[in-house]
Amino acid sequence: MASNIVLIGFMGSGKSTIAGELAGLLDTFALDTDSIIQNSTNLKISEIFAKYGEKAFRAHESHLIHWLSLNVSNAIIATGGGMPIFNDVRPMGKIVYLCIGFEEITKRLTPKERAKRPLFGDKAKALELFHTRESIYKKTADIIINASKSPQEVCDEILHSFKPQIR
Repeated sequence: MASNIVLIGFMGSGKSTIAGELAGLLDTFALDTDSIIQNSTNLKISEIFAKYGEKAFRAHESHLIHWLSLNVSNAIIATGGGMPIFNDVRPMGKIVYLCIGFEEITKRLTPKERAKRPLFGDKAKALELFHTRESIYKKTADIIINASKSPQEVCDEILHSFKPQIR
């Protein structure tokens, strides 16, 4: 198994922010799976959904998981919110679920940020999706971190949880 730390959680839970902060603290690099897919396809996630559908996007995710599992180690990987729902992310490394309430997410995201997230178009549907995904995130995670804290506090908790393995 790869020696990466893989961050999972609902869209807007802070995965990309925490990945960057944690990578800096550990003097390693952060990868964002949505950004990798956007760069490799030259399309925004919303454009992939609109032009090719969610199934095509999930296929990109599946290929990326396989590639990262074989080729990347000692990284912090921020996944898309649906990646662990449709694919097994465990081969990529140790899984950290950034757990945060739906209302906290909606407070964090500006309308512009929500518009960039194709599955957040309808708040009621997004809430339903949140509840559906929450149990899967919990089952997939090696550790669960309360992500409603500051990025520094979240990083400190992650470092403390993995201290014997990463320091």
